[in-house]
Amino acid sequence: MSSPTLGPQALRLFEYASTRSNWTVRSACEQLDTTVDELEPARQELLRLGLLIEGPDNDAVGGEPTARATAPEAALLRLLTSQETAAARLTEQIRSTREQIDVMREVFLPLHTARSSGLDSEVVTDPDRIARVLSDTADIATSEILSMHPGPVMAPEALAQGLRRDLCVLDRGVTMRSIHLRPMTRIIHSMNHLQELQAAGAQVRIAHIVPFRFILVDRVQALVPALHTNSRNAMMVLRGEAVTALLVKVFEMCWASAAPLSVAASTPQAGLTSQQLWVLRLMSTGRKDEAIARELGVSVRTLRRVMADLMARLGVESRFQAGITAAKLGLLDQGTSDGPR
Repeated sequence: MSSPTLGPQALRLFEYASTRSNWTVRSACEQLDTTVDELEPARQELLRLGLLIEGPDNDAVGGEPTARATAPEAALLRLLTSQETAAARLTEQIRSTREQIDVMREVFLPLHTARSSGLDSEVVTDPDRIARVLSDTADIATSEILSMHPGPVMAPEALAQGLRRDLCVLDRGVTMRSIHLRPMTRIIHSMNHLQELQAAGAQVRIAHIVPFRFILVDRVQALVPALHTNSRNAMMVLRGEAVTALLVKVFEMCWASAAPLSVAASTPQAGLTSQQLWVLRLMSTGRKDEAIARELGVSVRTLRRVMADLMARLGVESRFQAGITAAKLGLLDQGTSDGPR
């Protein structure tokens, strides 16, 4: 219901009607120097707000129905009562709808789980259809969404659309874990996207390699790339505990080797010197300090000073922790074929 505000014409009419017990639209037009077409919307506005009350037909004056002005306090009280009644009615409708949704959920979820116990698949190639499937996926999630995202960084508009969908899911209390490629942290708009997602409650990790794209909903339905099709962006909807259990294992393996967003963002590879990177890679081969020092052409004392600075930069306290962190950050992926420069 709109707020009880009066337009200028309605205010003039109310002032006029308040000083006269018997008045007509015609007399009001003459006194207020206006026309019937201009005055009628104001009269209807006052009637709607209860500031004018029409009398019975036998009280008509000159063939026109009369309307008497009421006290503004009484009209506002009636308006408030009407709004309270409407609000109570809406609350009851919401309660009834919620009960219906709960009943439908109790019926739907067992059927959905039963259907998902066997293997079922559907290939989707149309972009609009894929968008609808993604939207439906977000809507049906009740407990968890796991996802991995390889490929090039998406445009800001596409990321914004995905973020809106994800925020709605998180608002419902659904757990969300996602793995993204490292280039996402090197571009401002994509890094902002990940930070907003994490701030909303999602768990985000960064990996150097992501094997393929997939989205897993409640561990019963998954979206994966559809291979052997003419469409490069085709997706396959998979249902069935056997295949989704396998995807969960793949995800957990990638999750364990990925770095938290905060670590990946604060410790980029560019922050380390070529000598430090080389030390990391030699350390990962299990070589002793003396062997590493000989290969670098430095003393063991100098090597250990380099290693201490390296571990401080990585925020770790041991060589073992340094190796794990370096692997998560993708600092060991370039091999050891080239020496330090």
